[in-house]
Amino acid sequence: MKNVFRLSTLLMLAWLPLAGFSQEPEIERVDLTGVLVENTMDDSESTTLILDNSRTKVGKDFYDLFYKNWSNQPTVADSLPGRPVSPAMPADEVIITIEEIPSPGSGHLIQISMDDQPVWQQFVQGRYDLLEIDAAQAVAALRSRGL
Repeated sequence: MKNVFRLSTLLMLAWLPLAGFSQEPEIERVDLTGVLVENTMDDSESTTLILDNSRTKVGKDFYDLFYKNWSNQPTVADSLPGRPVSPAMPADEVIITIEEIPSPGSGHLIQISMDDQPVWQQFVQGRYDLLEIDAAQAVAALRSRGL
């Protein structure tokens, strides 16, 4: 029994130097000479935090579509002639929470809250084209509230 243990230990020690060759070659060529650039937020800028409380792929897809529509939709002031279009930002600091409540058979209930106050709620289906429409409607509903 001792001989088997010694033999297995010797074999493991013999293979130990070869263990380093199994690593990915990209890991060894990591460039650590880059410069870290830090940006600070200006207190005069408004901020919006969008939280994702999804539980399924349908909820995650809805969140991604909502965020895409939210960050790409300009405000009315941005659409004036001679002014470049920029992503819309609300006047105050706002926390938007997108929460999904899965319910078997009837779709997924998506609830959007703004500062812990529900502002939009709807059952959504798993089809991507319908999620795109629902996400655009949700963004329009929040924009109509002055955001």
